[in-house]
Amino acid sequence: MADRARRTDVHTVPLSVVTGRRDLALATVVEAGDPGIAWAVVSELTDPSAYLRGGELLLTAGVNLPRTAAGLRAYVDAVVGAGVSAVGFGVTPVHDTVPAGLVEQCHARGLPLVAVPRPTPFAAVSQAVGAELEERRLRDLRRLGEAHQALALAVTADAPVDRVLRVLAEALGGWALLARVPPGAPDAGTPAASGEAAPARTGAAAGGRHATPGAPRDLDPDLHGLVARLTLPHGPRSAKARYGADEVFLHTVGSPPDDHGVVLVGRPDPLGITDRAVLRTATALLDLLARTDRGAPPAPGRLLTALLLDGGVAEEALPLLAGLTGGGDGHAGAYRVLHALPADRGRHTAPAGLPLDTRVLDAAPGPPGLLRAVLADRGDAAHREGLDLLLLHGWIGVLSGPVSPEELSSADRAAASLLPRARAAGGPLLWEEDTDPFEALLDPLGADALARGVLGPLAEDTAPAGLLRATLRAWLTRHGNWDRAAADLGAHRNSVRYRIGRIERDLGVDLADAEQRMRLWFALTRWRPGP
Repeated sequence: MADRARRTDVHTVPLSVVTGRRDLALATVVEAGDPGIAWAVVSELTDPSAYLRGGELLLTAGVNLPRTAAGLRAYVDAVVGAGVSAVGFGVTPVHDTVPAGLVEQCHARGLPLVAVPRPTPFAAVSQAVGAELEERRLRDLRRLGEAHQALALAVTADAPVDRVLRVLAEALGGWALLARVPPGAPDAGTPAASGEAAPARTGAAAGGRHATPGAPRDLDPDLHGLVARLTLPHGPRSAKARYGADEVFLHTVGSPPDDHGVVLVGRPDPLGITDRAVLRTATALLDLLARTDRGAPPAPGRLLTALLLDGGVAEEALPLLAGLTGGGDGHAGAYRVLHALPADRGRHTAPAGLPLDTRVLDAAPGPPGLLRAVLADRGDAAHREGLDLLLLHGWIGVLSGPVSPEELSSADRAAASLLPRARAAGGPLLWEEDTDPFEALLDPLGADALARGVLGPLAEDTAPAGLLRATLRAWLTRHGNWDRAAADLGAHRNSVRYRIGRIERDLGVDLADAEQRMRLWFALTRWRPGP
């Protein structure tokens, strides 16, 4: 039975749920626990083990079932060894009843055996198992979404660590605690520790107990030793142990040897797929909270912003975005990145008082006063109004275009490239589909200086220079076609040839070179008349 314990790495449906469906009319022949069914498969092979992954309800009509006791024993041993959860035997047309030898061997090996009546096709059993699995998957997705929403709110609470632990314990139906290790404390791997574990703070004397009801007041020696191992700088990050009737899951938070600790979660049953996803999210948030400066107020918005924009989107952070950025249930999943700096003139509102419907906010290191945020996309018109409102509060802001969560890092760079232009213009800017990427890379003054440097004498504000600029632009627009460029200019083609030759001589360039043509086009399109 131990080999066929309910699997926790995949979604399964209890065998009792399948046999309890009246539409299938399955009859239990050998009862041996209630294993989880990962799928229902049909096989008439004498040894199907090579084609099984474990956790299946193996359906067979006994077409090639061995007739001898030794053959039946080998058949059952093979399917048990493959991890099959149960066998469903279809009576008729090959066998009128379930063979007694098969029943005997299943009893001997503790393998559940059910009889599939003639009116029930194997396809109906497979469809029923699939339907039950899908229902549980959707239910787990709803549960996971609710847990992530609760965690998103927890990290913004006044006591985020305690609130995250409470949500974690409620979501998993158990208890949770955070055993903290003081910075600089000797760990179990150092000579100074003399074989003793680092002092994990779990009681009231530790200066603040982070634990939920039901958590142990003090760690027993086994758990204490595991905590010590997990807090070694190069030790493991997670472990599992027994504590009374509970199975305990441990995971390191923080970064040894700085302020760090171990989160412990206990409950009687093993963790399933959804449970582990909730635990990963909670652990990631506790790890982020542990990285804040000691004594500083909680700043989950700043932490998540840095995670999303600097390190790419972690899988655990995706479900939190809609709740933290004010996207709501109907949000389409697109986001924008805001960069803002205080305007040069007058006072400006503090970041916490700005009218931004998001908690993913970061007054990050870098240029003095730089503010970054992630906003749910609401369309260009709404965001233009928001940027104008920011300006009234004394902030010049820019917004990237709408992107998916996976593209937030590139959107952050796009917003950063727009900010110098916005400061030079003295007003907000919104990245649009037709935004010239070169315009975003250079502020207006820098672009004008570059253009004048490339154009040289053609940048002068004189009539001859203007004629040469117009000729060069027309010629480049027509991809070097003399006749079309001459028609656009209202000049003879030989005049165009003369002027292009003069430009090459004056600038010392060869316009047969595509790179030179590209540079001159860039300069022409960004040249502005002098004051």
